[in-house]
Amino acid sequence: MHNLLLYDRLATSTTNFRRNITGLMPDWHHSTVATGGYWTADGTITSEQLTRGELVDLYNQAIGWRLVEQSYGITTWEGEIVQLTLTRDGESYARSLDLERWHNKAKAIYPSGATAWSEDTDSSDLYGESCYIATLGAPYGSTAATAHRDRRLAEYAFPRSRASGGLSYSGQPAARGASLDIMCAGYVFGINRRYRETDTAAAALSTQITTLVGESEFVTEGDITTNSASIPISTKGIPARLWDLIEDLIGIGDTSGNRYVGGVYAERLFDYAAAATAVSYYWRNGMLYDAAGSPVLPPHIKPDRIVELAGVPRGRTLPGGATWDQSNRIYIEKAEFIAPNGYRLTPRDGPALEGRYE
Repeated sequence: MHNLLLYDRLATSTTNFRRNITGLMPDWHHSTVATGGYWTADGTITSEQLTRGELVDLYNQAIGWRLVEQSYGITTWEGEIVQLTLTRDGESYARSLDLERWHNKAKAIYPSGATAWSEDTDSSDLYGESCYIATLGAPYGSTAATAHRDRRLAEYAFPRSRASGGLSYSGQPAARGASLDIMCAGYVFGINRRYRETDTAAAALSTQITTLVGESEFVTEGDITTNSASIPISTKGIPARLWDLIEDLIGIGDTSGNRYVGGVYAERLFDYAAAATAVSYYWRNGMLYDAAGSPVLPPHIKPDRIVELAGVPRGRTLPGGATWDQSNRIYIEKAEFIAPNGYRLTPRDGPALEGRYE
């Protein structure tokens, strides 16, 4: 039903294939959200699938590698490995691309000014840029702020291996075995590795979003629907991360009160459009069906869909007339694939629906 394909980091290659790891992670799980697109994914490889030495090699090499999920030749999720946790005989170690634990381009803001940016290009050539701005108070001046910036780069420029969870002795023999927990994030999270430091005059919302997407490193403009609502971008003198700004702009909607969604999907393309207003999925007997009456394959299920629930009494449409205001319909904010054939749908309001493809 699905394949998990590993590739090199985008900073070093857009095509170099590493290996197919489908059979190594039977507990694979991914999520996709209406505002954000491909979101998170995770799985575990144990010493039943790879030798201890192979697990260590993967732990040492694979941080930042691109992972593509495909189903019947269609990309159904894409992201990068952002955290690896290796556990051997009860002791755990981790590498992470968390923004607080890894940044290779830094500056510092202090009460009377700001330093210039400084970059560790050896790191950014391997992993791409990860920017960090430290906001410092008194008694920092130029010299101390520059020293703080440089210390940060020396400590965090590379995703180094660190002991996680602490080291302790319980008086009992350590648990045997080895495993590698793999955490992935969609490329929408990578947009936040850069900042917007200047304001932009009022312009159409879709134009502002296109501009901000264009300032990211690995994500490019996809299908962006025109939204003429005129909005300025104002940081109020405080640099803001790009995805944080884009998410706020998406949340505005349009001048007619319509909701919008946007996110990063296959080939790292950013799409932006009005939220769904018509039914496209149907829920019957614990399974999800498409308009043709066929069960939907779990990896292919998407958010920003309206589901009609069979057997639920129809109620009067509430004032406003939105499709999902009817009691037998729900709007899906988050869709999850749970290998090998399960799924979970989280609606805008109410409990999640859990199903299985038979």
